[in-house]
Amino acid sequence: MRSAMSLIELVFTIVIMGIVVMSLPLILTQVQRNDAFAMQQEAILAAKAKIGNILTYEWDHNSYDLTASRSFVLTTVSPDTELDCNGTTFRRLGHVNADSRRKCSATGASASAIGADEGDGGNFTDIDDFNGLPPTTLVVTAGEDAGTLDYIFDLNLTTSINYAEDNATYSSNGTLNDFTFNPNNAPATPTNIKVISVTVSGGDQNITLRAFTCNIGESMLLPSRPYQ
Repeated sequence: MRSAMSLIELVFTIVIMGIVVMSLPLILTQVQRNDAFAMQQEAILAAKAKIGNILTYEWDHNSYDLTASRSFVLTTVSPDTELDCNGTTFRRLGHVNADSRRKCSATGASASAIGADEGDGGNFTDIDDFNGLPPTTLVVTAGEDAGTLDYIFDLNLTTSINYAEDNATYSSNGTLNDFTFNPNNAPATPTNIKVISVTVSGGDQNITLRAFTCNIGESMLLPSRPYQ
């Protein structure tokens, strides 16, 4: 007796194959979404790592005093005049009156302009030395160093550092009454806040992360690492 496929078996086979073929576009779409999400996470991680590295440097070229082996609060031209340093006590509003705590520079050192400083010799000594550098490129290609990844990426990291416009008013007893902060406005003169912006672009990715760091010097109880 010859074996053969019955009509009902043929129908079931066609239906099953049809379901499989119909599901392929959905599977491919989900794979693309997963790869896009993975690239987005790679971009965020790259920007976060870049910001973390920048934040290990001094707030300003003039912050660190080699003689005193510590970082001081610098003089700025911020509209926060209530936060100006006292030329006698070398402290400002909110400072604890103790030698080991944060204080202003006794030499009257001022915050410098954004960008590389004279005397750096091409070295990175503060966070704004990273401003305007050529973009950093991160590339992972299939068969090279992608390992088991099912996607490739080509990302560019662009870093910019700016002063942020800040303005605060205080009462006579030192209580903060009002604070206006505008990170999108970059004044030409130094303020007490710097904005680190890292933008990651590549393909359809365009992600910007920001971090804010302030002119607060350092406490000798929690010293930062000195730069070379």
